[in-house]
Amino acid sequence: MIIPYNRLTLSSLARLLAILLLVMFSCESKAAPTQVTKTKSSEVECPYYQLPELLLANGFELGGEKIPIARPDVKARIEFQINFLLLDARSVLAEWMSENRKYSWILEEIFSKDGVPNDFAWLSPVLMGVNRPSNLRASPVGVWSLDKPCGPSEGVEMYDDAWRDDRLDIHLATKCFASRIKALKAEVGNGWLMASVAYILSVPTVKDLTQRWGSVNVWDIPLPDQLEDMLSRWAAFKIIGTHKSLYGLRVPDPPPLTYDNLTAIELNKDLSVTDIAKFVNFPAKLILELNPKIKIGVGVFPAKNNGKTLRHSIAVPSGAGKILLRKLHEAGYVSGSGQ
Repeated sequence: MIIPYNRLTLSSLARLLAILLLVMFSCESKAAPTQVTKTKSSEVECPYYQLPELLLANGFELGGEKIPIARPDVKARIEFQINFLLLDARSVLAEWMSENRKYSWILEEIFSKDGVPNDFAWLSPVLMGVNRPSNLRASPVGVWSLDKPCGPSEGVEMYDDAWRDDRLDIHLATKCFASRIKALKAEVGNGWLMASVAYILSVPTVKDLTQRWGSVNVWDIPLPDQLEDMLSRWAAFKIIGTHKSLYGLRVPDPPPLTYDNLTAIELNKDLSVTDIAKFVNFPAKLILELNPKIKIGVGVFPAKNNGKTLRHSIAVPSGAGKILLRKLHEAGYVSGSGQ
């Protein structure tokens, strides 16, 4: 069964009603909406944000797939999320924009190498708000809500042990996500958006849905509400992020996150985050932010784990890498050259 293109689903109608309620109770006179309505009683400007006309005319792609935004049901779903983000979750949206500016270059660099669409960089903050199945063995962690670290068979060796959780390392986690989303796309066989649905549900569930509803288009298949919200919010976030001036957004762009990364470091003794902070004269909190995989309760790069010498990557603020390497030699932490 394929949902007709020329009518709204009950879910879409409910979302349209929610938009009207949102507009009624979220009036902001300083916003720059695409369309403004005025209440008769107070003459207060109440913005209702619409899709850009240019986008409707030229089309819109997400994850390398053409999105049928001219369809009333799809248009309603995406406009609802645009209004939700701009009116009801504006402070969260500003934070998402800031984080996207800081980290998108890292994500896109990895995605480009691995053949994954750069649009997934817009999905990361949206994904963190989606509840994963309750039968997972571990709670999802990190920017990609990974339930478990990737293993060697997935091309990325990661660990979650006493001192680290590699799911919090943005490089390793993004490589892991790229590996998994590519595998899901190959297994599901119906594009990147359907692969993202399988990432939350499962491949068997997605195959059952496509068979039951007679379609491989994510916009035609009735999905759990949180998955429908994820897809349309992902689209809305990209649209807002690429049309900021149209929506009156004046979010200051922080500089991209840059840092020095010492690689292949083999330690002669355990190295604490506190000592790193002293060596480079930066707060320990900043060192932890640059090395999020280190568990706060431990705060140490151990020399060995179960008797095996470890090779570390240690990130420090830009310009401090050479200083740290010299200090590590002077203090007897390393004897090799490192990089």
